[in-house]
Amino acid sequence: MIKEQLKESEPIAYQSLYHALKNRKVAHSYLFSGEYSPLKIEAAYLLAQSIVEGKDDFACETCDTCKRIRKNSYFDVIFVDGYSGIIKKDDIENILDEFSRTSLESSGKKVYILANINNATSKVLNMILKFMEEPSSENTYGIFISDNKEDLLPTVVSRCQEIPFLTRDFSFLIGKYEEKGFDHTDAYLLANILHRFDPDLDLNDPYYLNARDFVYRTLEDLDHKNHLPVLFYKEFYNTFKDRDDFRKCVDYYLAIILIMIDDALRQESYDDSEYNAYLDMIRAHDPGRLLQIFAEAQDKVRMNAERKLLFDAISYEIISYI
Repeated sequence: MIKEQLKESEPIAYQSLYHALKNRKVAHSYLFSGEYSPLKIEAAYLLAQSIVEGKDDFACETCDTCKRIRKNSYFDVIFVDGYSGIIKKDDIENILDEFSRTSLESSGKKVYILANINNATSKVLNMILKFMEEPSSENTYGIFISDNKEDLLPTVVSRCQEIPFLTRDFSFLIGKYEEKGFDHTDAYLLANILHRFDPDLDLNDPYYLNARDFVYRTLEDLDHKNHLPVLFYKEFYNTFKDRDDFRKCVDYYLAIILIMIDDALRQESYDDSEYNAYLDMIRAHDPGRLLQIFAEAQDKVRMNAERKLLFDAISYEIISYI
């Protein structure tokens, strides 16, 4: 249960939300602040479930309504993931449009969650601010998640009740992926990539599995780096013909390899001997330079650069400088 994890890991956040629910004094806008913590997203869903349930306690987390909210299939709760991409004008306009209509669910309460609100432009933040000032109804609630509130508009911060999160702990996410059947290394990587638990993620997810395989093969080819263009052109590109499928695989690929480079630089060691062997491969090939190459590639992806062209640059940089 998320409420139990919240009580154990974030007692200040737990008590603040518990007393608001118990005394029926839930604010219309919350800001979950503090260093990055995947528990902030889970807590936002828990608060949304609790608001919809309308009791003087945390939600049960087990009923059909709670499950639908967590799976983003409850019509009156909208989740926007600013960790996976920029929060766009269209995202906010969708909230405005949906929340201007009659509630589709029996509770009549509407909640929107904006994760990593820092990943929004000033124009979008001003749209959010206007909506906060003029909500569609008294039954509208907003939950904002920020890893750096100092970068937010002061007017947005001042209109929210802040809930501070103090720890950065992936262990509960790793445990949830392990419960789903993933081995520890995959659970570790997925927790660090997604920053949340995806209950619908399949053990045989082709995007993640192919990306992980290509990362491992990239590292194996560092000793034979002239083969990298062949790997990328003949195999990576041909794995997924659909543009969106290719994009998903590339995004997983870059996330995995950057996590592994970071682990190598921090001299981390794990129970998985295969994973440790790949970290040693990274350490043997100028990990600082590899970090720069792949971090620059990820930055270009975030700016919507053509993903296939990225691998030309990656191949050239590795062949020339590693």
